[in-house]
Amino acid sequence: MTVFVAKIVENRINKYSGKIQKRMRMDPTKFTMLKHVAVGFVYIVGLIIIFYTIPSLKSLSTTLLASVGLLGIVIGIAAQDTFGNILSGIALVFFQPFRVGDLITVGGYYGRVTDINLRQTTLLTSDDRVILIPNSVLNKETVINWTLDDPVVQWSFTVQISNNSDVDTARQILIEEAKKNPNVLTREVMVRKRPDILSVIRARVSGMDEKGTLLLLDFWVNDRDNAYSTEYAIREGILKRFAEEPAVSLPSTQIALATYEPLNVSVQNESH
Repeated sequence: MTVFVAKIVENRINKYSGKIQKRMRMDPTKFTMLKHVAVGFVYIVGLIIIFYTIPSLKSLSTTLLASVGLLGIVIGIAAQDTFGNILSGIALVFFQPFRVGDLITVGGYYGRVTDINLRQTTLLTSDDRVILIPNSVLNKETVINWTLDDPVVQWSFTVQISNNSDVDTARQILIEEAKKNPNVLTREVMVRKRPDILSVIRARVSGMDEKGTLLLLDFWVNDRDNAYSTEYAIREGILKRFAEEPAVSLPSTQIALATYEPLNVSVQNESH
């Protein structure tokens, strides 16, 4: 019965969520937490009613209350992580370092916040993985909120060319391919967003060894969600341009092959 009532309450809240948020002037993050608290309250009230309406359970509850001191210690030790998650979840909702719908990076994971409940925060990554992070962990980890101010982000990747390639030609190809991509922000856009930015797209030599020369390409994209797909598209364009440009070549891979000569084995058949 308690589960049934809790489901009804949750469905009603979900059904009228828009009207409730508008009337209470509450953002989605606080509303989501309020929904979890309301459903949890229904379960607690239901359990209390069950204990006091069933005689056998009522006597059991009396016995439990008589030993509440020892029980409280045991529960406190066993559930300290749970209480920590609950308190951390409430703090996250009211201090709001991030909200439902924000893009964040925490503990090496990057994704969109889809839910914040009393125990954990749920992230949905770009490859559709669901990451569940305990709320208490979020108070200990460094959280990068990519949506809090401006979603634009600088992105970089390296391309290696052979040491005998023309660096200036290769650099120009990297810059031209970056400019072609619609997700890469132009200088006109970036001047309005970040007046202090001097170079919007840069290609520089970042290293050199016996294998080849490394070129680092920097550019700005309108959203971190588009960064990976933008990088892959630019890489493909660069690879095609390199194939057409005689002044630039990719490092060649030297593979040493060992030659084994067959052993001369003479087999003698003994005649009997």
